[in-house]
Amino acid sequence: MLRRSLRLSTVLLFLVSAAAYASRGRFLPAVSYPTGTDPYFVAIGDFNGDGKQDLAVVNYYDNSIKILLGKENGTFQSGKTLSGCMDSGAIQTGDLNGDSRADLIVTCAGPVSGVMVLLNSASGFLAPTVYASGGTNPNSLVIADLDGDGILDVVVVHASGILGFLKGNGDGSFQAPSTYDVGGLADSVVAADFNGDHYLDLVVGGCDIGACLFLGNGDGTFQFSLGFSTGGEVHAGGLAYGDFNGDGHLDLAVANTSYSSSDKFASIILGNGDGSFQPPASYTVGKSPQSVTVADFNGDGVPDVAVAIGSGAVTVMYGRGDGSFPLIRQFAAGLTAWFVTAADFNRDRAEDLAVVDLAGDGVWILLNSGGTFVTATSSENPAPAGQPVTFTATIAPSLISTIPTGTVQFADGTTILATVPLDQNGVASYTTSGLTTGTHTIRTKYSGDSNFNPNTGQPIVQVIQ
Repeated sequence: MLRRSLRLSTVLLFLVSAAAYASRGRFLPAVSYPTGTDPYFVAIGDFNGDGKQDLAVVNYYDNSIKILLGKENGTFQSGKTLSGCMDSGAIQTGDLNGDSRADLIVTCAGPVSGVMVLLNSASGFLAPTVYASGGTNPNSLVIADLDGDGILDVVVVHASGILGFLKGNGDGSFQAPSTYDVGGLADSVVAADFNGDHYLDLVVGGCDIGACLFLGNGDGTFQFSLGFSTGGEVHAGGLAYGDFNGDGHLDLAVANTSYSSSDKFASIILGNGDGSFQPPASYTVGKSPQSVTVADFNGDGVPDVAVAIGSGAVTVMYGRGDGSFPLIRQFAAGLTAWFVTAADFNRDRAEDLAVVDLAGDGVWILLNSGGTFVTATSSENPAPAGQPVTFTATIAPSLISTIPTGTVQFADGTTILATVPLDQNGVASYTTSGLTTGTHTIRTKYSGDSNFNPNTGQPIVQVIQ
């Protein structure tokens, strides 16, 4: 009887939580920005050094890269258009030469298959350099320090079934590739530590079975470990990872891509922490899944999954924290949603979405409606010892007109001082005369409510003298 009661309580708690936060993690209607012909992938980075997130969209048909410069409010303005390479495909960003600037690297299918590197500088991107990648028709790449020398390397996977590892030299150049046969079409790749040995491993989508795992040796070499089904008809067209059940082991999210476009499933594959995986759990997300990304869209501390749907939408799967995704919503995103990624474009601590529209020749931005701005102030600073000082936190919505509700927690460092409900204006205040002489770091933490994600304000350095 006790066990049944506990199970019932757990279910009821989840239902209450799901109902309470049913509106959180939604997105405003998508806004489109023109890019070029047949945009394929998008990379996010601060390309002009102004501290805001920008976009670099690679256009497959016209062999160009469109830079969209981010504004403070999450909108974008047209920047430079860079020359790409023939059949430009996947694109990634990283600091390839150690100058703290976001560089770009793009796959090129012809006339010589490889990757094109565009180093960023104070005056803009420099002339590109192309490096052989070890196979033909490169499909996807990942940038990471795969040999532990503190320098970024590149892994490229190819439709020819070859995985190429390009060791970085630290100056933005790369050595000749070492190659591995993946046993079939290779369409996507991610790098992470899947077996807990502190070395980065590779999961490759394709491999004539769904996906396969190459364990990293920590020195830039890899060994094939296993192939496994991802639950789709053909292969994993998109891969992402996160800890979906809170066990400390990395799991996989997969967009199952079918050449017939009949697949409608994304899969969650839980990792065992030793480099092996459990059978996939499939979720219906819409016709022709193409890519997938992981972020916490509703601010509950649990990873969620967004899937780009080739039929023109992005489907968001909200995680429960136990590896399941009971709540699924779909948001319109152009004609052919081909690639999706996430970032906080307007700095309101809520993850937004950027979706590449292949047929619509643009990128769609979906801003998360759950964002807020937290402003924390002190009534007097410095303040006399023994005298009252009032701390005030104002919670303002970033995008919608609803007034936030909930509570604000005031803390002195790690010591909680009080938890105060917001008033009808979204304001909470706490007064104390008990702070000792010296410097205090006052922190404010907003709880969130059914519409808004949790958030924190900038700490107040309070002086008592």
